[in-house]
Amino acid sequence: MKTLEIGGAPIAYEDQGEGDAVVLVHGFAASVKENWERSGWISMLVRARRRVVALDLRGHGQSAKFYEPEAYSFDVFASDVVTLVEHLQLKKPDLIGFSLGARVVLQCLLSRPEKFLLGVLCGVGELLLDPKSDRDPEGFAKAMEASSADAISDDMARRFRLFAEGQGQDLRALAAVSRGLNAHPRLWTAADLSAIKHETLVVAGAGDDLAGAPEPLAKAFPNAKGLRVPGCGHMDCLIQPMFKGAVMDFLAGMPA
Repeated sequence: MKTLEIGGAPIAYEDQGEGDAVVLVHGFAASVKENWERSGWISMLVRARRRVVALDLRGHGQSAKFYEPEAYSFDVFASDVVTLVEHLQLKKPDLIGFSLGARVVLQCLLSRPEKFLLGVLCGVGELLLDPKSDRDPEGFAKAMEASSADAISDDMARRFRLFAEGQGQDLRALAAVSRGLNAHPRLWTAADLSAIKHETLVVAGAGDDLAGAPEPLAKAFPNAKGLRVPGCGHMDCLIQPMFKGAVMDFLAGMPA
């Protein structure tokens, strides 16, 4: 991977292929390697004659690690994406984000709309506007700090801990990421999303209990379509052929 230093933080990224650019933003506790390389997205997009740029968010993968929650926010993540786009002189790339990455994509489209063309939000849905209130905001951070995954009672938090461990992620940094995002929450409203004029796809697995249904979220945008893909949930959607096909059809301008 290549590295760009942004405000003293080395940010790792991949830059492959030629053609119209697309920028990929991974999910929490993931990385370019996990979300986009192993699942075949980068190779798929390169074969489709796209230039593919994908970055490890700070706190993840090969990018800079900080252990203070103040180092992480949606504004910081989005600024890293925009700075990389400007550094590489990409002309209005498409943006694809998964889960946490989809939220970063939203922040990019809101803060610097002139920089991007299409938006694809994977693994998000109606719960973005109406998040569950019964989940412990410290749950993911505590899971990363637990002595072992066996000590975690929350099933979703345990799955993320095991997922992070399986990649060799820095658990202490991920705990700080979780706390930082909770300390600087970005609560999107339908009014916020109505300002995003980009053509947008909201796509989630039919069994994705972290996202909820994508169609109600898509209705908040002036120019978006929502699509529910059968046979997949949250953690496995990126490897599903139907999910990939839905995104590729959207990028190619094919009707849903």
